[in-house]
Amino acid sequence: MRNILILLSFCLLLKASYLLLSVFLENGRENKTLFNKYVSIVKKNDSFWYEKITKEGYSKINQKSDLGFSQGKYFKQSEWAFFPFYPFSIRFCSNVFNLNFNESAFLISIVFSFLSVIGMYWFGIIYYKNQSLAFLNSLVVFCFPFSFYFSMFYTEAIFFALILFSFIAIYYHRLLIVGILLIPLVLVRPNGIIIAIPLFFYFLEHNNILTKNKFGWQEILKLKTLKHSSVFLIAPLTFIIFCIYQYLMTGYFFAFSIAQQGWYREFTLPFLSFFRSGDFSTQFNSFFTLSVLAYAVIIRKKLPISLNVFIAISLILPLCSGSVMSMTRFVSVVFPMFLLFSEFINKSNYKYLLVFVFTIFHYLSFYSWLINHPISY
Repeated sequence: MRNILILLSFCLLLKASYLLLSVFLENGRENKTLFNKYVSIVKKNDSFWYEKITKEGYSKINQKSDLGFSQGKYFKQSEWAFFPFYPFSIRFCSNVFNLNFNESAFLISIVFSFLSVIGMYWFGIIYYKNQSLAFLNSLVVFCFPFSFYFSMFYTEAIFFALILFSFIAIYYHRLLIVGILLIPLVLVRPNGIIIAIPLFFYFLEHNNILTKNKFGWQEILKLKTLKHSSVFLIAPLTFIIFCIYQYLMTGYFFAFSIAQQGWYREFTLPFLSFFRSGDFSTQFNSFFTLSVLAYAVIIRKKLPISLNVFIAISLILPLCSGSVMSMTRFVSVVFPMFLLFSEFINKSNYKYLLVFVFTIFHYLSFYSWLINHPISY
């Protein structure tokens, strides 16, 4: 309990420090309340699309171009590029507690960032069987560069918490909870449906059906295993229902995918996404992503299949969109990559000094968000 309280306090201090840093850099130029100053920090870019969906829902589409397109300097974007769970959660919170969008989004940010911290620490105990190492790993994850996304009016905190507690529920054989968690997981982000695959593999590993050396076909075909495995069908069923809704509203089952074209995203081979333009953000994100991919290859033999599949999906799927934009954000939730990294750091006599160094770079990355630099999109 002591470690959890420290981690939650650390999470709160990070959020408060974002405000203090922003106020310091602003140097009193704007006369706003502290809450409105904080909102101006955490509510940017996609946050306004979520606000639009919260207030207006999804619009009826009569022609494909209204979903989104990009042709050179001309483009059109629509709310169909975003999944519904986050904005509808804000709407629910607003209706229940009589709050506006900013207040509801702030409350949800607090709740799910706390749940993310608790989930990371809990999973760390499961993985390491060591509370101090789980504590260190949680600090590393949340003070690492670009982890500030967990405090923004974005989906990272919700997505991260749902993933972590899904793994935890599988570990404790709470399959009913897994089934419940799969519904929002699928509806919070487009890759939620694919995340069901590593979760299923983790289920098989935890039941000694899948290891690096074997795949027990006989065991998986047993009635008991099939019965328990059926809970994972909730993920594709949820996705199919959402696709039907998209068809009824737009005439396209995969309207969300078409809408991505408004952000200059199109399906392509992953390696073609790198260095597509000469601007600094594309170069930075390309080198950053290649470094992360190289690290994933290096550690692959030390992780179970389920976590390797999770890493691969989390990195390769965004690259199939033909862009490296937002890869720093997508990597922030790839928690298995930190597990071995934290083990390595734990061997050092200067491990908490390293955590401090990571925190410094964390604030440097946050500064890019404050000044609206493209590497933070």
